[in-house]
Amino acid sequence: MTTSNKRIAKQTGKYAILTAALVLFAGPLVWMLSTMMKTKQETYKVPPSILPESLNFEAFHRLFDVQPLMWRWIQNSFTISALVVLGAILSSSIVAYGFSRFTTKYKDRLFPIVLMTLMIPPSILMIPSYVLFTKLHWVDTWLPLIVPAWLGGAYYIFLFRQFFMTIPQELDEATYLDGGNRWTVFTKVIMPLSKPIVVTTVIFAFVNSWLDFLGPFLYIKSNNMFTLSVGLQLLIGQTSQDFPALAAGAFISIVPIGLLFLFAQRYIVEGVVLTGSKG
Repeated sequence: MTTSNKRIAKQTGKYAILTAALVLFAGPLVWMLSTMMKTKQETYKVPPSILPESLNFEAFHRLFDVQPLMWRWIQNSFTISALVVLGAILSSSIVAYGFSRFTTKYKDRLFPIVLMTLMIPPSILMIPSYVLFTKLHWVDTWLPLIVPAWLGGAYYIFLFRQFFMTIPQELDEATYLDGGNRWTVFTKVIMPLSKPIVVTTVIFAFVNSWLDFLGPFLYIKSNNMFTLSVGLQLLIGQTSQDFPALAAGAFISIVPIGLLFLFAQRYIVEGVVLTGSKG
């Protein structure tokens, strides 16, 4: 086999693997999009068809008719996720600023401890957290879902700290010479230059909060305070045979995440690359 043929065979193999991976990961999404545009009768056809006979959006009408609180659940999820994102950015960036810019003898000892908290399984904290929030009378409120995000997250602290260390400290010194202080450096120099990692944190925090099921399921008892993830689980029991309506609900739940990744993927790559460029 000539060199040219070997190169063609190698490229063909790569494209075959990529195509198989695309089918594997995109298959469920295509099936969901197809199902939500079908009628009930079409979903029971044997053999099933991939494409609907005609574009039909009645599943969305049935979804909101069966569950009038659907809009409320969507609003609740957006509100909680927005507050979680804001808390994650503010608290984690301030802590990371201290780790990256302050000089103390305890800094190198404390940062590994912060990272070690990532090794704690969430299931271990479930019962103590529930007992704590019960004594604080926070059960059936959004506080257990929001307040922890305002206390800093180890993963986000790590991301911010690594990114801040790539920013030259000469900029800090120039700010001090102009009469600024540490807070001026943080707000006027560090954060404006940290757009990639801020966007990355926004996406990670939003997705984790938006898709969180266990937290809202444990702490929220009132139907009108449910998030979309819990509400969709409740919907399964109400429309278990209406597969187009269930697919429509699943589609609504993934649209915000898809839009976030679509418009911010460049910042994700840039932020993650730069966080690993300096230890």
